[in-house]
Amino acid sequence: MYLLVPAKFEQANKEFLWFKDPRARELAHEKGVKFGFEIKGDPEVITKSLPVYWGYHFSKDVSSTWYYHPEQRDNILRRFEKVASFKPAYINFHGAHLAWHLPPKDRIERYANHSQPKEYLKILEANIEMFAKFKKIFPNITLENTPLASFYEDSFYTYLCSGVGRLDDLIYLEEKAGLEILLDAEHLILTLNFLNREKNYKNLPVDENAAENLEISKIFGYVIAKDVIPYVKESVDYSAMVKKIGAKRYHVTGSTQDAIFGIRDVSHGPIEVDDKTFRKNLRPILDQKPESILIETANSIWYPKIYGYLRPNETELSFYHLCEILLEELD
Repeated sequence: MYLLVPAKFEQANKEFLWFKDPRARELAHEKGVKFGFEIKGDPEVITKSLPVYWGYHFSKDVSSTWYYHPEQRDNILRRFEKVASFKPAYINFHGAHLAWHLPPKDRIERYANHSQPKEYLKILEANIEMFAKFKKIFPNITLENTPLASFYEDSFYTYLCSGVGRLDDLIYLEEKAGLEILLDAEHLILTLNFLNREKNYKNLPVDENAAENLEISKIFGYVIAKDVIPYVKESVDYSAMVKKIGAKRYHVTGSTQDAIFGIRDVSHGPIEVDDKTFRKNLRPILDQKPESILIETANSIWYPKIYGYLRPNETELSFYHLCEILLEELD
C-alpha cells in the first residue's frame, strides 16, 4: 500500500522529508507501506516525473468545463497530454457539476434541484464520451466522487452542487467508461449526510411525493426530481457503500461534517490518533486492501480565509498521526 501526501510539484522535495520521520520509517518497516504524492496545481510547472509513486489531481472543474465550454477542450487535452507524458500512476478527475448556484439568502431553496432529471443523464453520457478521448492518450484515469453540496466563497453556508460522480452513478461510469473509482471518504460522508438528512442537513425537508424519474434515480442512487431537494428513500450506510464501490484508491480526512453554518468550514479536518470515528470509517477502507490512501487535510496555509483556525503544519501532523494509526490498524 502507498500512503500519499498532497503537494504542488515545486513542494515535493520539501515533503520528501516527511517520509524520514521515525513513525513513517516504522510503518514502512513493520507493515511494508510505501510513500508518495498526489500532485495538484498547474500542470505547466511539471518538468519531470517524480522518483517515487505519484498521481496527478486535475483541477476540480475540468469535467464541467469540458461539458459547458467546448471551445476550451483543445487546451484541456493539451494539459492532459503534458501530465501523461511524465507517466504518473494515475490521473484523477472530479465528477462534473451542473451549473446551478443559488443566492445564499435562499436558505432552503438553495438545496432544491433546478435541473431536469434528463439533464443528469445527458451530462453522464457526455462524460463517458469525454473519458473515452482521454483514455486513448493515457489509460490510468480515476474518477473521484464529489459531495452534493458546495460552499459559497463568501460565507460558511452550502448549496446543492448537483451533477455526476456522487453515488451509485460512480458504478455506472466505472462500467460504461472503463474508469477506476477513486473514493474520497469525506466526500462520501458529506453526501450521505445530505441524502440521509444527518448532521447539519437533518432539518432539510423530504418531499415523499416527488415526481421522480425512476430510471434515472436508480442509476444515481437517490431521488432526482425538478425543484426537489435530493434524498434517499432508505438510509444508505457508509460502510456498505465503501464495500459496494470497492475502490483501490482513497482520499481521507478527519472530518464527518462540512460546515458549522455561518461560523466555520470544518471540512478537510485534521486526523487525530485518538479519533474513534475516524478509525471506524477507515476500517472499511482497509478491508478493501487499497493500493493508495491520500491524506487530504487542510492547514492555515492552504486558504487562510477558510482554514485560518488550523495550524500551518496540520497536514504534516495528520500524516504522522495516520502513520501511527496504520501501525495499529493494519493486519
